[in-house]
Amino acid sequence: MRSRGLLCVLAGSALLACSGAPSSFAVSWSGFATATEAGVPYWKVWLCKPGSAADFCHTNMTSTVVSPTGAETLDLVPVPTHQPVDCFYVYPTVSMEKRGNSDLVIHVEEKADAVAEAAQFEQVCRMYAPMYHQVTAYAAAFHPNYGLEYDDVLAAWRDYLAHDNDGRGVVLIGHSEGSFILQELIRKQIEKSASERRLVISAILVGGDVTVADGSNTGGDFTRVSACRSETETGCVVAYSTWDRTPPKDAAFEDAAPGHHVLCVNPAAPGGGTAAITPIFPWFDNNGLGPPWQSPPVQTVFISFPDLYTAHCVRQGNRAWLMVDRVTGPGDPRPTIKEILNPAWGLHAADMNVELGNLLSLVRSQSKAWLAHH
Repeated sequence: MRSRGLLCVLAGSALLACSGAPSSFAVSWSGFATATEAGVPYWKVWLCKPGSAADFCHTNMTSTVVSPTGAETLDLVPVPTHQPVDCFYVYPTVSMEKRGNSDLVIHVEEKADAVAEAAQFEQVCRMYAPMYHQVTAYAAAFHPNYGLEYDDVLAAWRDYLAHDNDGRGVVLIGHSEGSFILQELIRKQIEKSASERRLVISAILVGGDVTVADGSNTGGDFTRVSACRSETETGCVVAYSTWDRTPPKDAAFEDAAPGHHVLCVNPAAPGGGTAAITPIFPWFDNNGLGPPWQSPPVQTVFISFPDLYTAHCVRQGNRAWLMVDRVTGPGDPRPTIKEILNPAWGLHAADMNVELGNLLSLVRSQSKAWLAHH
């Protein structure tokens, strides 16, 4: 679950949310529920899809870059006219519907998440993000169907492969609930198909408790998809959960069977070690980023804080996590990322945004490496 604070934001020409506007957006894709060539049906509703009438990942990606002195500059990020690879994104728990599983109506929470976590990846890939019957934030009071959300994502994946992929490389991206669903998709579907494995540039699965066998980069959740250990390795997985302190004994996302441990891959240094990272946040979705960035202080949707933190992976027994340390310079007015969810979850809400700049660089490098061999 992620905290939301959303006022009024434009994503391209699509109005995401505004005071007094309806909190849901009913989407009707003509023909999307009918069977097509090869008998593979189109998926019903997409949150993000190139060329669709309402693509909520398509926004102005220009960022206000805030330096350690507080000076602000603009990083103008044009939307490429041609991205040679694709991304397939499954969003985390955002639905606030009071039921076990969400409907397929695009509400303000899904729109906000598309901008916060997925939009920036359009610098490097065409973004596909299906709506799915998500197990909601209130699911504990109802009877959620966990199989339903996986079946939805599987159907969307098959639609994408049949009608949109055309042999292009694809990056799988998931956070929290989305990460767990993509783990299941890799285990049950992708690892069993040589043709699908060939397409995977990498899988970015953050806040999702991916495990590997001790002394190995595989052997836990996956048998063929290995941990990424360089910026040019492909067909591999990047996984981590973010903390700014040692996780407590009851920490979430730190479970591993005997002989296995939780995987941590630092996007800024896949081979190991400490590296500076670049958080990128939308101003409306602070995810723990402290004041004064909880109201629109800038004219851009995104705010970037280069070298605000360093990050390195820490392993203790079967647990591992991404430790982020605030760089404290004299007079640095920039905010600190804080825990806003359960104390056992650390900086889970900010998992994606805290290293978003580095994830973009990694995907760009991996994509070039994949294209060089395909």
